[in-house]
Amino acid sequence: MALAVPHTDFTIVTSSNTDLSSSGRLPVLTHSEGQADGFLDIIRFLRTKGYDLAADESLTKEQTAINYGLLMYVQDKLELITEYTLYLNKDNYEKYTRSIYSLYLPFPMQYNTPLQYRSHARANCARIGLKVEDKTDVEEEMLKNVPTVSKVQQLKHDNMIEEKLVLKNSVTNMKCINQLQESIRVINQLQLELGSHPVDNIFSTTTMTSSDLLLLAHLYIITHKDLPDQFIRSFLQRTSPEILARVDQNLKVVQDAISKIQRRGPTFWESPNIVNAVRHLVV
Repeated sequence: MALAVPHTDFTIVTSSNTDLSSSGRLPVLTHSEGQADGFLDIIRFLRTKGYDLAADESLTKEQTAINYGLLMYVQDKLELITEYTLYLNKDNYEKYTRSIYSLYLPFPMQYNTPLQYRSHARANCARIGLKVEDKTDVEEEMLKNVPTVSKVQQLKHDNMIEEKLVLKNSVTNMKCINQLQESIRVINQLQLELGSHPVDNIFSTTTMTSSDLLLLAHLYIITHKDLPDQFIRSFLQRTSPEILARVDQNLKVVQDAISKIQRRGPTFWESPNIVNAVRHLVV
């Protein structure tokens, strides 16, 4: 919004309460006529009010259709890769994602919410073959072949489980990278049809389109420097360093625009808390 709407026309409320959204997902735009949930719905609503990104406004009808197709593709494919990276990759989930929720949600929501999202991610990612096994899954599999009768054997058995789990997760990481490679190939093809970017990059050359923004958001997350497992960032550094360079460049443009936005903290009724959670269930 900061790139399309005058800063005085809206305010960001820094709430992590998903119950504010009818779909249960953020971001949500609340306006006089109701609300728009999620990136695509917000983009559509803003366009009905005459707000659009400069790069989108300059597109022909054919290019607009291609850009919309690119938006849908990025939302479908990159969202799955993002879900895998945050919720199904063992190191990232246990050492980063799960702990982040304690910064934004109170007890006991900080424990329940990441489990719910992880379950959701597991079901989604299974559609494209990104299946992850937990320790209990591997343990059940190995117990059929390695019965334990002593503490020494139990310790050895546990070590075997951990080794097998690491191996299985590494294989799934490679499957995720293969999905990313295919996504980059398709995005490159669609961007070429838009005629808005150089052959060696997946972003537009000058101003960002709406599909560029959504792509930027996903790439920023899955290559975040705080993630314990940097398997995607390492892969892009080896194969497509120009993509990471453009992520940093485009991110600076967005951050500069965001820095000028009016913002405020949430009221009690906008905050995530037990009272509002119960109220949401009742209402």
